[in-house]
Amino acid sequence: MTSSTSSTASPATGTRALSSPATATGPARATSAAAPTGEPTREHWMDLLRGTAILLVIAHHLRLVQQIWDGGTPWAMVELSEALAPFRMPALLFASGLLLARSLRRPPVRFLAGKLRGLLWPWLLWSAVMLPILGWGHADEPLWWLNGMYTWFLAALFCYYVIGLVTRRIHPGWIALASVVVWTALPLLGAAHDWLGPRPDKFIFYAVFFFAGAALRPLLARGPLPWPVVVPALAVAAGWAAYASKIDAEPRVPVLAQLVILLAVIGAVGVLQRLPRLLALRPVEWLGRNSVVPYLVHLPVVEMLGRHVDLPAGWGTFLLYYAITLGVCALAVGLRSWTGFLYAFPTRRRASRSAERALAEASEAVEQTVPTPGREAVGAGVRR
Repeated sequence: MTSSTSSTASPATGTRALSSPATATGPARATSAAAPTGEPTREHWMDLLRGTAILLVIAHHLRLVQQIWDGGTPWAMVELSEALAPFRMPALLFASGLLLARSLRRPPVRFLAGKLRGLLWPWLLWSAVMLPILGWGHADEPLWWLNGMYTWFLAALFCYYVIGLVTRRIHPGWIALASVVVWTALPLLGAAHDWLGPRPDKFIFYAVFFFAGAALRPLLARGPLPWPVVVPALAVAAGWAAYASKIDAEPRVPVLAQLVILLAVIGAVGVLQRLPRLLALRPVEWLGRNSVVPYLVHLPVVEMLGRHVDLPAGWGTFLLYYAITLGVCALAVGLRSWTGFLYAFPTRRRASRSAERALAEASEAVEQTVPTPGREAVGAGVRR
């Protein structure tokens, strides 16, 4: 939850992951290769990781809303949602953390300005969008704005990026370890974990995945993780998922919960690194490249469907709502060039660049239609 994804990294934030999208049609390389510009090529497994997490987030929220407004949802969907609950948001945060080092190459002022525009602005805007849907009474609750809505993900990302900037001379692995220690110590300090309430305890819990992604980025860039690491990690994840489904809740065992979930995400990455560029997976990659948009758009759509469309609960209704939600999210991505202010605060500089591009395109069009003496000779020389 969430997003959409701009120089800001995320679900969920819709950043250009490593560079411009890869154009190869064959199997993607698992490691980064230097492009002519010096930038590494895009790694498709990162898009798959984000895209898959976004699909799971949408399914989870649809299940919850359908249970509230339609009185039920398919049993298999409930079990699947509970089993995968521990892994959805950690996967998105891990993917965002992979981009921390790249973001920190910018000057601190530009770095912070980008995060303000691409994280705090949509966090504030889309939290406000949810007020008329969920009730205006939340407007005067500061903790609701921070952690009472699905937009908490963007607020958490902003905090993690600021921490990353302040501690940029410290290896992110140490920050990840500190997250485990602090979250485990909360009850010992008299602050019981408040996972479902508005208190932002989970900001501490989830920090381990963001900074673990930043710490493991150099290792993952070398190539696919070895099977002796991936297989045991997936086995542990399967056991944890089965346990979560059995208790109908995310297991929150101190230390163990964070480590097991991190192992699960690493195992999933090891599998995704080996997947070829299958045509059937391209839509998931595309969703991952634009993750901030579906992350932010999906919940208002799901809420409106659940509240105002009266259909009997069941697989047919669930799949119909899911298809409609994905369709609206895809449309929102397509309209992003006109609605970019919904996902990042607009700047005069961006508007100026857009105007310059439009002027250049217009000039080129005029040059192509108005003949100039000697143009043919010049064009022939260039082609040769």
